[in-house]
Amino acid sequence: MSGHVERARRRVPGGRRRFLAEAAVVARVYAGYKAIQLAHRLGDRRTAARLERHHRRSAEAIRRLAVRLEGLPIKVCQFLGSRADVLPEAYVEVLSTLQDRVPPRPLAAFMPMLRAELGRAPDEVFAELDAIPLAAASLAQVHRGRLRDGREVAVKIQYPDIAALVAVDLRNFAFLVRVLARLERDLDFQVLIEEVEKYVPLELDFVHEAANAARMRASLAGRADVLVPAVVSEFSTDRILVMDYTPGVRVTDVEGLRALGADPADIARRLIDVFCEQILVHGFFHADPHPGNILVQPGPRLVLLDFGLAKALPPAFRAGIARLTGAIVSGDRAAVGAAFRALGFRTRDASDESLWYLGEAFLGWAIRNRRSYADPAMIARFGADMPRIMRANPVVEVPSDVLLVGRVLGLLSGIGKQLGSQVDIAATLLPYLAAAGASSSGADAEVARS
Repeated sequence: MSGHVERARRRVPGGRRRFLAEAAVVARVYAGYKAIQLAHRLGDRRTAARLERHHRRSAEAIRRLAVRLEGLPIKVCQFLGSRADVLPEAYVEVLSTLQDRVPPRPLAAFMPMLRAELGRAPDEVFAELDAIPLAAASLAQVHRGRLRDGREVAVKIQYPDIAALVAVDLRNFAFLVRVLARLERDLDFQVLIEEVEKYVPLELDFVHEAANAARMRASLAGRADVLVPAVVSEFSTDRILVMDYTPGVRVTDVEGLRALGADPADIARRLIDVFCEQILVHGFFHADPHPGNILVQPGPRLVLLDFGLAKALPPAFRAGIARLTGAIVSGDRAAVGAAFRALGFRTRDASDESLWYLGEAFLGWAIRNRRSYADPAMIARFGADMPRIMRANPVVEVPSDVLLVGRVLGLLSGIGKQLGSQVDIAATLLPYLAAAGASSSGADAEVARS
């Protein structure tokens, strides 16, 4: 264990205990799966039942750990709990309870920070501030309030000690991922850890989030079926974000959607459509669309929340994503390989097979099967083939922007499955691909003229 990691843990109260608790759960979950795998090889006929029990016990252990430690472990659970398309049902059922229902802290615990951030007593700004939060998440919790001028607002307040805890957990997870990679050659999540290290600190900067929200609100202003709440900038700081109060039904609450008169499948279509517009037209997208960050109002109208993680794509990269998507839609293996390489992917040798399979897992399977989410058959197929193909010609470099786009597609895939989506991905993509291609051609022509 490196000295700087150990010193960081000592600086945070309970830092070493956090590491030991996280390592113990990872070891217990991993050992359980290895034991079941061994029993299956030895002819145990109860493997399926044992596996199901271990799924649930593991999910419950992970949830208990996250609730006890708070911070980054909760954010990891939120992501895992939204992946109904990939993970066993037990994980989704248990971990999805942490999307916006994390055990809250008392409002009184935030008052010293509120006073310090606002530069005045909170009651000089807020005529009312509900003691019970609307939502409690990994890094902050949200309270409904009313300003002195009568404006109804939602107040997002960062946990006072969260920055130090996140720093320690990032180091802990990076260490544990390296250990797992040594034990299982096919489980190398180092690239993902690097992305978490890059983007999670941005989510702790509420001024950055406010700017993202304003930009997204402007980008989507032409859509009557999408709402981004306005930020009240005069009362927002690095650790407090005040925005318009916008109630709605959680996007995965199927019964609630039907009570609004909304068709869940239509909501899934609108969701895919608005993210296609964000990525392929505006080149700026919400990079954390888990179910706790999306509400639905009558109309129906989607409400997008929490822009701590949003990404602006360079114009050339956006055009590259459009070319890659078009190549995947057309099923042209050589074009898929060329588009991946133009984006910055590198493989050990010149073969296109690894990149073709990556494209199929990324989007191709869903397009060719007219599905907006993965299913067990697809997961089993790629789970069996991908390790062999990647070992033959491994991908040695992956651009970070693609990882975020892939994360968004994964989250939308999980939501789509819960909504019973029937979206034809190819039909939804084609108009945006045409628009992106036209935009790219216009930009190229402008460069040539200059």
